[in-house]
Amino acid sequence: MKILLSLILLLTVVLSLSFSLDESALKLHDEALERSVVAFALAKGLNAVISLIQGTELSVTPLGLGLNISIGEILDPFNDMVERFSWVMLISSVSLGILKLLLILSSKIFLQVALLFSISLTLFFIWVKKMQNSAVFVVSFKILFLMFILRFGAVAFVYSSELFYNSMLHDEFVKSSKVIEKTKDKLDEIQARNSEIVQSKKDSSFFDNVSSKYNKLSESLNISTKLASLKHNIEDASANIINLITIFVVQTILLPLLFLWLFVQSIKFVFRFELDNHKIIRILV
Repeated sequence: MKILLSLILLLTVVLSLSFSLDESALKLHDEALERSVVAFALAKGLNAVISLIQGTELSVTPLGLGLNISIGEILDPFNDMVERFSWVMLISSVSLGILKLLLILSSKIFLQVALLFSISLTLFFIWVKKMQNSAVFVVSFKILFLMFILRFGAVAFVYSSELFYNSMLHDEFVKSSKVIEKTKDKLDEIQARNSEIVQSKKDSSFFDNVSSKYNKLSESLNISTKLASLKHNIEDASANIINLITIFVVQTILLPLLFLWLFVQSIKFVFRFELDNHKIIRILV
């Protein structure tokens, strides 16, 4: 048993001193942070184009027929959802930023040295039989557990979180992002067309001929058709925004809170748990 425990402790030393472990964890974390930033930028882009559209009201009166198209009224509920989505993404980005600080802290040399010292001390107590009855023997075990949690807690969380994302959330994230980007492109197209018609209306004279008025009516009806088509895209985008909110709330808010709770509970357990020297000695013998 002593040999097995010693090998485990030596393996822990190797993992602790491995730069590739920390670099891989930081790389995975940066990918998650990039996804959050991209989603946040997408939300702000949607909000910007919706604000432009809401400020545009088309009013044309060709051939004595009044046609008033207010796109902003249709987009109000969608814009409210986009606002909430942008706040969720901002909170997610901040949460991932805090986790990155913990990752950087766990890779610092002083923590690695502290873990190496606690492992060395524990190995010394394991193999020197006279020291196994010492009260310091129990303290060394507690310090070892604490250093292990501080050194590998954040790294383990990043790997497990990324595994959870790749196995359950990745496909949904890609699909939802594409739908939202497609909706944004359509909104950009509507806004560009609105601007053209508004500018054309300003440039037209009072004595436009009948043909010009007819063309304006056709353009207006065409926009109405596009607007009806856009309603379907907005409904689809709304559903996918909810999917993205769920993904990021789970990965960047609920899971980190669970990690933090487990982290605190583990530290409490280390200091509250009473170790019996005689039981440890019987295990090691």
